Amino acid sequence: MTARLSEALARLPQAHVAVCGDFCLDAYWDIDPDEGEVSVETGLPVRRVRTQDYSPGGAANVVANLCALGVGEVHVVGLAGDDVFGPLLRRILSEAGADVSGLLDGGPGWQTMVFGKPHVGGVEQNRIDFGGFNEPSAGAADALAGALDAAARRCTAVVLNQQVPGGTCPPGVIERLNAVVAAHPAPAFLVDSRDRAALYRGGSLKVNAHEAARLCGRPRPLGVPVPREEAQACARELCGRTGRPAFVTCGADGICVADGGRLDHVPGIALEGPLDPVGAGDTAVAALAAVMGSGGDARTAALVANLAAAVTVRKLHTTGTATPAEIRALAARAGAGAG
Repeated sequence: MTARLSEALARLPQAHVAVCGDFCLDAYWDIDPDEGEVSVETGLPVRRVRTQDYSPGGAANVVANLCALGVGEVHVVGLAGDDVFGPLLRRILSEAGADVSGLLDGGPGWQTMVFGKPHVGGVEQNRIDFGGFNEPSAGAADALAGALDAAARRCTAVVLNQQVPGGTCPPGVIERLNAVVAAHPAPAFLVDSRDRAALYRGGSLKVNAHEAARLCGRPRPLGVPVPREEAQACARELCGRTGRPAFVTCGADGICVADGGRLDHVPGIALEGPLDPVGAGDTAVAALAAVMGSGGDARTAALVANLAAAVTVRKLHTTGTATPAEIRALAARAGAGAG
């Protein structure tokens, strides 16, 4: 493990990071395969849940990862519903160590966003989502922008997360957030947007290779890999557009990072056994924000993000987090610190 990696991990408690966006729960329901019982009322087989587990998803998973990394302060800025899942989301994030005072009531009709993932015999079934038709009111948008402004005043880095089309950040709200970003030049803003990255201004983009190719006018089907050279070209182009570092994640092939006139590639880490990539992007952007928010450069941030994501993909059926100790251990085993 290089001194650079060790120093970067040691500085993480200096970072104060806010996360604004789509706060979700991932709900894992283990369904018993026995359909022997039939409902008297409907005549349909009864599906019984053996176990249920709830973990942070979307922006909530970014928060959980920041807390696991040992960031000094982590602030939540988002919306939740007055339903059974809202208090659970707040409790999970609070117990992780985050300040949840900025997780605001979304108002009448707002559902806490939940990705329900039933499993039968270890195989995931059709997902059941809550909150897919949310629309923030004008009042909720005002409150959200105000909470982000307050958080940006005390933070060294801010993650802007957009996870679902019908969530916290429709185009009108993004414009409100852009105004807040423009008013706060000191923090490092990082944008992790699944559908609307082009609408954000003033932040560094963290996108996967397919998202980068689409933004650069070179869309590819998800099943067709984006060559590393193209991913690097996209990183350079996105950096040129924003005037800020750009990070393009390439799955097992690592991360491409462009910063000013410099273009780097942090190679992937060979991993064995079953892998679960769900949430790896959240881990990566959390690590990027933690390192840049504690004074690290873009190349070092990409190195830590690559290792952190490699830790979490080995954690099955959960979004997962990576601690500094786990990152150090993986770097030592893989020799990844030499990058």
